[in-house]
Amino acid sequence: MSSISSTSLDNLPVELIYYLFNYLDVSTIFVSFRYVCKRFYIIVNSFSQYKLDMRLISKINFDHICRIISPDKISSLILSDDLNTPYQIRTFLSRFSFQECSRLRSLNLIKITENNLFTILMQISECPLNSLAINCFAWDTFSYTVRLLLASTIEKCKLEKLHLNITYRDLDVSSWSPLPITLKHLQLEHCTFQEYCMILRHTINLQELTLTKCIMYNIDGSMYEPFDRICPINFHTFSFGACFMRMKELCIILSCIPTVQHLKLIIWTDSLDSVINGSEWERFVSENLSCLTNFQFFFDDLTQVNSDSLNLQSYIQPFQTSFWLEKYQWYVTCDYIKTLSGIRLYSLPICNPLFMYYTNSLKISASTLPIKNHSIESTQYVNSISLNLNEMIESDDEIQMNSTKNAIFQRIDYLSINFDCKCPYTSSLYLRTLIDLSSIVHLTIQLLVHNFAQKSSLNDYLSTILQETSNIHTLKLQYIHNEKVISNALSLCTIIPRSIKHLQISISSFNEVKMFLEQLQQLFSVSFYSTDIMNYYEEIEKWMKLKRPNSICRHELRCIQIWLGNYTHNEHEKPLTRRVLDRLHRKQLN
Repeated sequence: MSSISSTSLDNLPVELIYYLFNYLDVSTIFVSFRYVCKRFYIIVNSFSQYKLDMRLISKINFDHICRIISPDKISSLILSDDLNTPYQIRTFLSRFSFQECSRLRSLNLIKITENNLFTILMQISECPLNSLAINCFAWDTFSYTVRLLLASTIEKCKLEKLHLNITYRDLDVSSWSPLPITLKHLQLEHCTFQEYCMILRHTINLQELTLTKCIMYNIDGSMYEPFDRICPINFHTFSFGACFMRMKELCIILSCIPTVQHLKLIIWTDSLDSVINGSEWERFVSENLSCLTNFQFFFDDLTQVNSDSLNLQSYIQPFQTSFWLEKYQWYVTCDYIKTLSGIRLYSLPICNPLFMYYTNSLKISASTLPIKNHSIESTQYVNSISLNLNEMIESDDEIQMNSTKNAIFQRIDYLSINFDCKCPYTSSLYLRTLIDLSSIVHLTIQLLVHNFAQKSSLNDYLSTILQETSNIHTLKLQYIHNEKVISNALSLCTIIPRSIKHLQISISSFNEVKMFLEQLQQLFSVSFYSTDIMNYYEEIEKWMKLKRPNSICRHELRCIQIWLGNYTHNEHEKPLTRRVLDRLHRKQLN
């Protein structure tokens, strides 16, 4: 009789467990998995390829991980000084030196300040980095010394991937070509056309380039003319925009990359230019971009168009030739937005990840996509969307027509909605026909309200939305209220779910600050906004030292951001299960 062997997690080979670590967040590994049993404890301690993403971590878990991990076991690191984790980079530097990170291959620094960047650049010269991403805070104020050091570091490292929110000129302070020849993927804020040509000419292994803007003309109005034909042999992907640019200038830029296979353009234009003319693009692509297989674009015409003279088919017709529909099967949609009197024309699927949605009653649309063609998911690349609920009052027929279909937007991470709180509200049922609300992780609500206690219908409406968005971890709630009543905070606390870990909210008094912090103890971070916030700084910090020690506070003009430490409890006030777990935890540590 054959026996059936059973396999459980605790007897898997260590190599498989190492593999599973790639799919677990750092808090799960170090705070939960590590304490399951002695074997897992040893495995976690022995693993040497940790990928630490600290962007949304709690201060408590951050401190715990920093006490445990050895820096030479970190292969990838993301640190952030944004409002969810203020002063995180400075805190990390107070505990570790990057000189100890001997296996670090990927580093991502978000909202980093000048002093912190200087410290890190002085330490990472020996790190085997092949990927570097730096998002600088207030780069314009950085000193020449830091700029020179950054350029020197990039030049010396054998980077394959470089993402910077600065310009090429900010790097070009020490060398005529500050980029390493090993570079394959580059993202910059903007550059001049001459610098663009230099990038393509000298980074011979470059495969992918992302630019927000390219400055075509010199101060005297002249344009750089390349002295040779530029043809990067490995280059295949170019993303450009969002910026204002004319067709003539776009053609000059694109003529330098004849090998491009994937092209993405987000361009603002006007009716005086031919950027939105399909015939012009058909001619240019046929003559210059023979390798192109994927062409994505989003064109916004800034010229106001009178609806009386509107002929939407004139925009669509040039895209209905065999070149577009048969040879490449590139489909487009053209929208006339009534409230803006503006035209936008875009390829399908929509390539602009930040999308403002308008209902059918607020726009007139035409498309080349056949109605029966279900092979294209038009919204698959849209991950952020804004809705104005004041303009979205739907009809019963519209709800009924869409209720049997899948949501239009199924991969939205960031949702921003705003309305003035005047009934009737756009129904939550209709929102579900537009968006798969379960996919949202970051929700922003902007509204006008004076007293939540007197707005029971609004309270119920917000509660319904928050229940539907069951996976959100970050909530930003901005509202204007003239009456300083504590019932606002009480009412809101009852509807904010425990899944919310990061809260950004308007307040009108210090009592509201205490109310949110006392009632919402699951929070990892909180940002309070008020025109009078400076009056509460001292009281908030005193309260934090008493009730939430080890918290980190950062002051800004109309905001205080707090990365929350442990909540102070007397031992007898803790739940029994928590006291038992704490004792076991201390015993294991000892």
